[in-house]
Amino acid sequence: MKRLSLVASALLAASSAFAGADQYGGFARYADEGSRKPFARDLGGVLGAATFQSGRSLGLTGFDVGARFGGQFYPSKDNRILINNGVRIFGLPWVQAEVGMPFKLSGFIRGISYQGLTIAGGGLRYGLYAVSDKPWSPQLLVSVVGHSVVHQDFSASHLGTSLVCSAGTPFFAPYVGAGFDRMRLVVRQSTLDPTLNGSEVSTLESRFTGGVRLTPYQFTYLSLAYTLAHGQSGAEAGVGVRF
Repeated sequence: MKRLSLVASALLAASSAFAGADQYGGFARYADEGSRKPFARDLGGVLGAATFQSGRSLGLTGFDVGARFGGQFYPSKDNRILINNGVRIFGLPWVQAEVGMPFKLSGFIRGISYQGLTIAGGGLRYGLYAVSDKPWSPQLLVSVVGHSVVHQDFSASHLGTSLVCSAGTPFFAPYVGAGFDRMRLVVRQSTLDPTLNGSEVSTLESRFTGGVRLTPYQFTYLSLAYTLAHGQSGAEAGVGVRF
């Protein structure tokens, strides 16, 4: 557990360095008509990241708790809100907990208060196959997640869904996922264009993930993945305890 705590602390420290300082603080200064949708797409892609690291359902009485990070390597072309604020690499760290339920269901909650953002989220997963730990036995599940985002300059809601498949050994398990992120963004304050205050935009974009989960110690894991959200490259990572 001590080693896991050190790895989790390192992951959160690395995610802070990856994200940079005050990445969302330029919203009011740079939000204009053409930048709202690209900003919503980028934020939606980050919110939808790091919600899974296996196609295997937890199973009844299963439990998983850990740290997560999802990020994007560069803002979308017209996302002047982040670009004009000097943001290049950006993302979000998370604390996430999951519990197994009957009927191949599992539920999870996640949240963070970070750089002026307060985010609460959660979701459900449903295993399409019976839970199996046989080597290279394919596992498949459907995951649905939602988030509520509050910032002094904007608010947002997110709904994401994914189909996830994995196979491997107890120590090494590759996984892939494909899904969609729907975002609704409301402008609370734009000093650049006050006529946008109270306006809203919605986006629906694709997301693809490919990664691997490693289990270096019993009940502990580390996951690393590449993501492609609305055509933008990114990465996600996680560390936790899973029973």
